[in-house]
Amino acid sequence: VGDNVMETPIGLEEIILTFGSLDDPNFERDKITSFDFPYPLSFHSPVGLMQVHRGRCHRLMVPIFQEALAKVGEAGFETCFRPYGGIYARRPQRGSKSFPSTHSWGIAIDGDSETEIDPDAYKLGSSVRMPDEVVRIFTDLGFFYGGDFKHRRDPMHFQMAKNY
Repeated sequence: VGDNVMETPIGLEEIILTFGSLDDPNFERDKITSFDFPYPLSFHSPVGLMQVHRGRCHRLMVPIFQEALAKVGEAGFETCFRPYGGIYARRPQRGSKSFPSTHSWGIAIDGDSETEIDPDAYKLGSSVRMPDEVVRIFTDLGFFYGGDFKHRRDPMHFQMAKNY
């Protein structure tokens, strides 16, 4: 188990109690921060694939994301997040206008559905799973794996919340 384990919030109420309300006009200023990746990742931007060295997440999640990504790299699976799909993004859940994505709190990370290894590897709704070691690294730190969602699997997604 990792050094930076936290109690995983269960449901929306616990997410808000742990990470704050998205209705707070100062949420992004007070809760979201930049952090260094343990190794460069790449990200699909409007101008193409670009190498990134920093990400943005909830301030409570910085050591947890750093540990998870470092362990993924040490295990030789950094290609699961190269390119990666991002962490903090203020948006609704895919397919919903009324429920914010856990990315809105900066508590979720996506690998990318277009990895260097397999361009269709981890698409939304796919039953293809991330490698067991990657899933174990994240779940040992308290994340819930999107490949285990009961409805509409999201095998590139990890979030620090359950039952949401």
